Amino acid sequence: MSKLYTFGEMKQLLNANTENISENNLVRGFSIDSRTMKDGDLFFCIQGENTDGHNYITQALEKGACGIVAIPENIPQSLRKRDLPCILVADPNKALREWAADVRRQFSGKVLAITGSNGKTSTKDILAGLCRYLDPQAYSTPGNYNNFIGVPLTILSAVQQAKWWIIEIGTNQFGEIAELSNIVQPTAGIITNIGESHLEFLGSTAGVAKEKSGLFAGMNPESNVVIPDSLLHLQLVEEAAAKAGVSITKTSQLSEKSPAGQNKFRLFEEEFETSIDSPLLRQNLILALTLLQLEGVPVSELKLATRSLKLFVKGRFQQIIKDDWILIDDTYNANPSSFKSVLENLNKMFPERRKIVVCGVMAELGDSSPEFHRKVGNTMVNCGVEKMFGLGGVEIEYYLAGWKNSGGGKTAAKHFNELTELLHSFKATLQAEDVVLVKGSRSAKMERFVEAML
Repeated sequence: MSKLYTFGEMKQLLNANTENISENNLVRGFSIDSRTMKDGDLFFCIQGENTDGHNYITQALEKGACGIVAIPENIPQSLRKRDLPCILVADPNKALREWAADVRRQFSGKVLAITGSNGKTSTKDILAGLCRYLDPQAYSTPGNYNNFIGVPLTILSAVQQAKWWIIEIGTNQFGEIAELSNIVQPTAGIITNIGESHLEFLGSTAGVAKEKSGLFAGMNPESNVVIPDSLLHLQLVEEAAAKAGVSITKTSQLSEKSPAGQNKFRLFEEEFETSIDSPLLRQNLILALTLLQLEGVPVSELKLATRSLKLFVKGRFQQIIKDDWILIDDTYNANPSSFKSVLENLNKMFPERRKIVVCGVMAELGDSSPEFHRKVGNTMVNCGVEKMFGLGGVEIEYYLAGWKNSGGGKTAAKHFNELTELLHSFKATLQAEDVVLVKGSRSAKMERFVEAML
């Protein structure tokens, strides 16, 4: 927090009542987790799917909370007779978002927002790396804090003196991106792609496109938004942008082999140099560079920023060089479009090597789950994967069905229910020069395989 609020200001901002608190006192910090809060923090009783902060008020007070933001009737009966320092609201989660929106309104720098089905976090990290070259105080979303709780936490922790904020916005329900955009009020943005993400909630890729177009809700007319020219449902997104008055710029795919050299590419009629060797991540780099160029950053500075950019994103196409083989950790998450992109990327990067996929299931696909798993199994074969080790439930059988239907070897793809069995079989199969991709949804916890191999 770089701006301090009095309790009186908080009361007015949140349309709240206060008890046992001096309205002239300052809020010097805040927390939503009693385990990590510091002495003097204001404790928000956030309600989540599996927890309720009202159950941890005692622990927060023991840690030295200066006050609690709570729903009156949700405060435990045993605490109601105490003189609790309280800001009483109808919804602490909404109160956190309202506070963040007020902090954002006072920021005078540029706010660059990123959304999309895949590649949000890697694009955010690329854009943040470029911006930090231009301004060391540039602030970005930590990790993947991109939801109704994560976005407000990002804003409330941001540096007001920075020139750039880079904020990732995610969703798994209709209307979430629009509401978050109204809080973030992006001055410019990127939509990385439209794919089969959260179909259990969004229904179809057209539903995904409509939801991602919610990015425009909090933007001023003529704000810049960059998208790839291959974006699915491009017309739908462009129509939403036109309705909002937002200016769309489309980027083209880089050629697979740059004439300028392996670590060089041409953009804005200039030659750029980068340490990023993944074609997939390079496309995200192009999106980021195009946005900054539109926002007025000179190409000469962009070239220097690109040359200095170092990208390390754990669990996102992270290449780990073993003694005589390569492990690619892409375990952070998976959906059909991201899986397809990564497989195509793998084939482009390692056309001559034997490729192995160790995979878990893809979650939140609803009734379309079997078909999408079959399509990914098909894509594995078409992208030159020679062996597949699947770990998990019945969905793995659909990977296998797609694999076999596309001509994959019947014994080259196997289904395992236990990690120990998979590890035993994998180690017996591994050869020198192999490239091994590990991928699955968060619920599959495929990082277990990576940790075991390391």
